[in-house]
Amino acid sequence: MSRQSAGSDQGAIPWAPQGGLIRRTIETGARLLGVGAPAPPPPGGTPLPGPQAAPDPTQPDPPPPPRPCHRRAWGDRLWGEGMVLPGGAPEILRLAALLPLSAETTLLLAGNGATAAGAVVAGARGSFVAAFDQGGAPPPRPGARNRVTAEALDPEAPAFRARYHHHALLLEPLRAGGSPDALLAAAAAGLRPGGQMVMLDLVARGERAGAVEARWLAAERRHGPPAEDALPTALRRAGFDVHVVEDAGRRHAEAVMAGWQALLQALGVQPARPSAAEAADLVFEAEAWLLRLRLLQDGRLRLLRWHASLAR
Repeated sequence: MSRQSAGSDQGAIPWAPQGGLIRRTIETGARLLGVGAPAPPPPGGTPLPGPQAAPDPTQPDPPPPPRPCHRRAWGDRLWGEGMVLPGGAPEILRLAALLPLSAETTLLLAGNGATAAGAVVAGARGSFVAAFDQGGAPPPRPGARNRVTAEALDPEAPAFRARYHHHALLLEPLRAGGSPDALLAAAAAGLRPGGQMVMLDLVARGERAGAVEARWLAAERRHGPPAEDALPTALRRAGFDVHVVEDAGRRHAEAVMAGWQALLQALGVQPARPSAAEAADLVFEAEAWLLRLRLLQDGRLRLLRWHASLAR
């Protein structure tokens, strides 16, 4: 039996101040570059204008995409070293606390930033962690090497050691593509009977994707999220009983804004200004988060948390 709690007690999200904060970040970065800031997405999720005017040959070329090294560096300052989930290590531990972990359990941890998240869980809970990271697997932190193994997650053909893991924590595991059916079938195959799973991921709300979604996908360099109605079917087919579905959008937005607020305050007092390249990539990063929050606000995306268990 599933208990649907999504959106039931989230309350109104103060979106206008949040959007304003990130827009100020974009404008600050643009001033450091001496260029105009990119236009923010229009209110209400209205698609951007269609065909654009032909490029003016007298104008400079558009800036290059953000450099991965700078994106990682800004991510470290926003969420904590190695973290990619807003809220950083405390949010990872909050999600892990939903599972009955101990020094005798092995956790399957797959998705975005899985290796760094696994080191946090292993350090705090003492569990063994099998991390499957998107985009390749960085080496575990020195203190976690004995309790964290790291492998790359293949989104098109996910595979985990069969019937080995006690529980699973999946963090935006579909960001790099793949299908919910393939992912959840692999997770179920990797769990022992009765194992529990917590999954956090974005889903699309059934509307046809428009220009704002395209800009967001390009800014985050990610694949499109699955349709919301695809997940219940995939969970059922994989053999999971869903106990809780929670809309995590408000908590996510608050964590995003807390990270950006702290970063802006730190930038305001640090003696050295970011380089032009670093400032440019700060602008890119800010716009990516602004677009994500806008789509969540408009209801075109939802960030959901599922808590399920595998049938015994």
